[in-house]
Amino acid sequence: MDGQLPASVTFRLNGADVTIAPRTGERLSEALRERMAARDVKVGCNAGDCGACTVLVDGAPVCACLMTAQQVEGHAVETVSGLVKDDPVAQALLERFQDHGAAQCGICTPGMMVSAVALLRATPEPDETTVEQALGGVLCRCTGYRKIMDAVMGRPANLYGHGDVGDAIRRLDGAEKITGQEAFGDDVAPPGTLEIRLIRSPHAHADFTLGDIAGFAAATPGVATILTAKDVPGRNLFGVIPDFVDQPVLAETTTRFRGEPVAAVVGTPDAIRSFADGDFPVTWHERSAALTVAEAQTADDLHPHRTGNQMCRGMVTCGDPEKALEAADVTVEGHFTSGFVEHAYIEPEAGYARMVDGRVEILACTQAPIMDRDAVAGILGVSTDAVRILPTGTGGGFGSKLDVSVQPFLAMAAWKTGQPVRMTYGRIESMQSTTKRHPSDIKMKIGATRDGRIAGIEFSGDFNTGAYASWGPTVSARVPIHASGPYRVLNYRAEARGIHTNCVPSGAFRGFGVPQSAIAQESLLDDLAEKLNIDPLEFRIANALENGTPTVCGQVFEQGVGIKTCLTALRPAWESERAAAELFNAQGTDLKRGVGVAGGWYGCGNTSMPNPSTIKAGVTRDGRVMLHQGATDIGQGSTTVITQIFASTLGLPVTGITLVGGDTDVTPDAGKTSASRQTF
Repeated sequence: MDGQLPASVTFRLNGADVTIAPRTGERLSEALRERMAARDVKVGCNAGDCGACTVLVDGAPVCACLMTAQQVEGHAVETVSGLVKDDPVAQALLERFQDHGAAQCGICTPGMMVSAVALLRATPEPDETTVEQALGGVLCRCTGYRKIMDAVMGRPANLYGHGDVGDAIRRLDGAEKITGQEAFGDDVAPPGTLEIRLIRSPHAHADFTLGDIAGFAAATPGVATILTAKDVPGRNLFGVIPDFVDQPVLAETTTRFRGEPVAAVVGTPDAIRSFADGDFPVTWHERSAALTVAEAQTADDLHPHRTGNQMCRGMVTCGDPEKALEAADVTVEGHFTSGFVEHAYIEPEAGYARMVDGRVEILACTQAPIMDRDAVAGILGVSTDAVRILPTGTGGGFGSKLDVSVQPFLAMAAWKTGQPVRMTYGRIESMQSTTKRHPSDIKMKIGATRDGRIAGIEFSGDFNTGAYASWGPTVSARVPIHASGPYRVLNYRAEARGIHTNCVPSGAFRGFGVPQSAIAQESLLDDLAEKLNIDPLEFRIANALENGTPTVCGQVFEQGVGIKTCLTALRPAWESERAAAELFNAQGTDLKRGVGVAGGWYGCGNTSMPNPSTIKAGVTRDGRVMLHQGATDIGQGSTTVITQIFASTLGLPVTGITLVGGDTDVTPDAGKTSASRQTF
């Protein structure tokens, strides 16, 4: 063939001979998913880093995103769906994965299963090190790997009960996750669906001018339409907190962070694949950018009425901290900074939209379907009845998928073209444009009496909320409430500010700012204990909150304050681990060990706001009990636990419940999945 790649490729897929005609260099992952409907092969990074797309080629695990379709000519390819159908090793592993709850969000699980099958075929009884090495190429952001390791090694699972509250049962959605059948945001669109490509700012701060958009669209083969700010039918803004809705869907004349979109190109897969951003008719005029909190406070205001780029502030005070610190026998203080942290969920943002009877339906990964519906309705300028959200599986969220991402673009494109559309962020695009943990700049001072009691605390923190608000107001509110830690503090003042910069927006990320403040507070408690010559654990136990003790906000819990019990239970391990570390360090090597302890607290749910959640239930004519439950399960298990609660209340087994949802047409508002609030 004179070195030319064949026009068609024949190989064996899950035991059957197949022939496809891929493009030159087409990834095997794309060929399997889009040509063979093998969407049990998941894609997370397209760079061979995450391993979610792992398949077996002639029995060996490979990342399908790093292999071209042409390379499997004449070879045998196995995916998880084929393995669990025919392979006894995979079938046994499927049962053990379910018994151990080894799948949480599920996006990485097919890759884990495939890699584990390859290992167990060669080594039926591997040791822990061998399992770690075999699974090391597949990343998981949810589980910590412990349950996966137990399942692969065949350790016994601790299941008990029949589904009552507190029983340890299999996840109701576990099998679909493990076999790759759960549909995530990029799994639902038919092949050939129109796709969307966003034109994003290459500058942290810039003015821009769009050229002949209509002429460019008409002259570019395969382009169905191009959306700009002028095409937003309703309000060109979105956000999560009503008084702070400030982020445009598409920037109008100015971009405030690198990666902010100014236009959306909608076209055929071939058109989008060959599209070059540099050909798009836009002229950029770069402006000076403020990337840090310090720079922002002397820069021009990014938003009207937010002087000094201060978005908002929160404060909690009680007693007289200034006087208490002056009178304290010992004081410590510190200056702490932290940077952006990426959520790094394995599934990038993705979804699909279609028009049905004059309404737009969006299938996408999300933590908050009702919030998505309301945001999209406002952007389209229609009532919420004209929008339907059908949440797909969500391959990790950790807070960032509370904000809309692909949803507005999908809705606008489907609305304007009348055709189905799909969109999936690339990994770079996801990291460039979606929310992060807030960088912090914290100053804190703590005083104590000679007998080891906290006398007073002063705390001030500035949080880089980026170009737009997102969940910044929640961070500003939560931090002062929590910066005391779970300790008794009579004299306290804490203030937190959200400051706008020309950075990607910061948002929700497991704790809403509380981890940042805990780093400062717990570090200083260690310093205090050292100065007082008191054991760090005992110092914390002496100051721990108890039932009936008011917090710094004056809240009194009559029950459930478990921090002292928790810390006390650590005493045996604390002593043994410190002794072991001292013994190790006495050996005189360069390698040293240390042992630390820290306490933390976090108020689950909405801060200082109601936490409503609603379910709906009914009985069909043939006696089936239907539970309409719209809380999104992003891996934490709420689908199973909420069904257990409902079934126990009715005195039925969980197998007697038919689950409906999520679907904003038929499931009521259960509130967002965030802040550990759903099961609670």
